[in-house]
Amino acid sequence: MTSPPPDSPGNETSRRLFYGRKIGPLFGPWIACLLIGGAVFFFENRLPVFHDVVQIIYFILLVVLTISTGRWFRSRRGHRRHADRRKTERRASSDEH
Repeated sequence: MTSPPPDSPGNETSRRLFYGRKIGPLFGPWIACLLIGGAVFFFENRLPVFHDVVQIIYFILLVVLTISTGRWFRSRRGHRRHADRRKTERRASSDEH
């Protein structure tokens, strides 16, 4: 049996989402926050006295989720930096000669 062509659905790049990004790094913070949120919810149901403290923890978890999801969605600028560096190196090498 032969391997699939590079752009076929069986290729690893076809399993990526949102401009070639893997979804694994997005699941990590979401699963962790859901587990912590579930534990906090269980704790709050056992001891309702801590309701005010628990609201702060929920807010912190929401901020962590928002930041981690935003970082996952943001545009990648690494390629631009490398391109700018290459242009600068070309200019410097042409100025030396």
